[in-house]
Amino acid sequence: MKRKFKIVAAGYGGEYALCTKDADFVNEWESKGEPDLIEEALDTFYDDADLEHGFGMYSDSNLTAYEIKDGEEVEIEEEIPVSCLMSREAYITDSEHGSVPVLIFHSAEKGDFCSWELEAEDFDSKLLSASLVETDFGAFIQDLYYNGEKLELNDEYVDTRGKGYYAKVGWINPEWHEKREKFEDEELIEELWKERLETM
Repeated sequence: MKRKFKIVAAGYGGEYALCTKDADFVNEWESKGEPDLIEEALDTFYDDADLEHGFGMYSDSNLTAYEIKDGEEVEIEEEIPVSCLMSREAYITDSEHGSVPVLIFHSAEKGDFCSWELEAEDFDSKLLSASLVETDFGAFIQDLYYNGEKLELNDEYVDTRGKGYYAKVGWINPEWHEKREKFEDEELIEELWKERLETM
């Protein structure tokens, strides 16, 4: 008989954005202080985030598992480390290695970020894995998988507190920027999960 489980992402993380700018913007701001750049970016980063925009927990945080019984959530395992199934890179570079001028912005936060639910006869935390987005301000969880199957994200009950803002300008090499579509390759996911099972 299948049981219901809930995986909660709580800890540190936040919102991140990678925005295309013009060269004059980058040249102007790369020699100025970060506090002024943060103030400049706060009102615009959300609408300008054409290359990357996400919200999630850092990959070095921990997950907590609950079993759902009669509508009640009973904790069954805490401090589950995030195991990477695959990742993609979204770093900025310098003008010698990139051709697209960009701004990267990060709002660091602490609290409850999201959760996922699954049904299984039993729960085994070793079957949890995640896809990660690697940025200049940390690696973020994008999707969570159980036994190689992507779980549906529930972000209706986000409860976080701001811990600070960070901003940086630079350049990006489009050939080095791995897009979200990488995580939609079902054959790649299946292959990576099979490789992971062989090492367990």
